[in-house]
Amino acid sequence: MLKITPDTNILVSAVISKGNEFELLRLAHIGRIKVILSLQILKEFKDVISRKKFGFSDEQINRILKSIVNISAIVMPSNRIDLIKEDPADNKILECAETGKADYIVSGDGHLLKLKKYKGIEIVKTSNILKKIN
Repeated sequence: MLKITPDTNILVSAVISKGNEFELLRLAHIGRIKVILSLQILKEFKDVISRKKFGFSDEQINRILKSIVNISAIVMPSNRIDLIKEDPADNKILECAETGKADYIVSGDGHLLKLKKYKGIEIVKTSNILKKIN
């Protein structure tokens, strides 16, 4: 089974609209792919969707988090990476993918996408991974 590490913005997009990112999590929900996440990614995701502009209640946020955790393998990266200097927070995506032995990192982030690959893990946009799955 294909293992992917989505970045935080992919997760946010998945819960606020029914586009490609939503489809990616739907595929994980039905067992076509495995999502690999870390506590750091989940914390950042929770912080972002808790912003007033999204309008989620605490109950909705907890339900969303629970549903994402239920379709994910949670890893605890022990190796710190300092590769992306322009946005060091992006390094947590690489740490998670490496620890969880992900096949792909799915991102729309320019800092990650310009790497193209990290230790054999391809870094792709959501539309590209959906083409590979279907």
